[in-house]
Amino acid sequence: MDYSRLNTNKGVCLSVIVPVYNVGSYLGRCIDSLTAAEGIEKTEIIIVDDGSTDDSGSIAGSFADRYDFISCYHKENEGLSDARNYGLKKASGSYVFFCDPDDMVIPDAFDALIRTVSKSSAEVIMFDGLTVGEDDSVTDSGYDVLLGHSGLDKAAEMSGLRAMISQINDHGRFAVTAWLMACRRDYLLNNGLLFEPGLIHEDELWTPQVLAGASKVSYLPEKIYCYRLRENSIMSGASEFQEKHAKAMVHVMNSLYDFYSGQISDADDRNSLLSHWSGKYLWILSSYEVYRYDCRKDVPRRRIWACSSGMKAKIKGMILSLFGVKAFCRLFGSGQTV
Repeated sequence: MDYSRLNTNKGVCLSVIVPVYNVGSYLGRCIDSLTAAEGIEKTEIIIVDDGSTDDSGSIAGSFADRYDFISCYHKENEGLSDARNYGLKKASGSYVFFCDPDDMVIPDAFDALIRTVSKSSAEVIMFDGLTVGEDDSVTDSGYDVLLGHSGLDKAAEMSGLRAMISQINDHGRFAVTAWLMACRRDYLLNNGLLFEPGLIHEDELWTPQVLAGASKVSYLPEKIYCYRLRENSIMSGASEFQEKHAKAMVHVMNSLYDFYSGQISDADDRNSLLSHWSGKYLWILSSYEVYRYDCRKDVPRRRIWACSSGMKAKIKGMILSLFGVKAFCRLFGSGQTV
């Protein structure tokens, strides 16, 4: 992707980038939720049709015809990461927000984000979400801890590292979804913070890299985003996608180890992140049944053991290191919490 010719800011406070592939049943509801927000005319909505074979492209085009602040681009199918990067190249707003086309926003809360980005200087503004079902109604999915930023002080500005570690200290993890934050466009582009092409679970790699380099992060304690539970999404875990998920997660986790080890200079911060990394890797091995696939040979068993902390994780890490991925997964089973 050539980023040598970028749009200059046209006074737009926020660019909403919506990557689209075969989501004709949902796209209208997504865009309707965005356009219902007060102040939306101060933003731009960029729909990137990534080679859809259903009616998604025509639906996107109809919205672009209806609203001056909506643009639609059609391209060959190259995956979600590439579509997001393409939209980022086309964006002109001070901030960018990546919205998945099968999800929605809460209009009355989204206008708070529009007001915030119009006056903020933070590289990243984080906010919360909730889960909805196929009928758009709020549902209790058990994902609350993954869709919020518990542990952050809403009144304080902090570095991205502090934001990550504060959440880890509060509840053992930090939110890693691209759609729970808005980022300064120049911060992303000047630091080459793009999504890795061809990768699923790309948010799991991108989000820590974005946060770790941010000197100023703010938290807007509003539930703005609606994550939709879909049976047929790429995140559904259907058996035909299981190997692809497993390989992607092993790649992501190995890349994160290299990033934390090489880019986090403070020893305490680095150790906290690597401890979290180790615990998450142990969970991934059993949850994604990594032992079934060739990617198991790429699992850094001794590193996971060395970085683990706490008696339970240390024991699991030792078993993994000594006996291998298959024995570990058979002993602890699929989906066991670490």
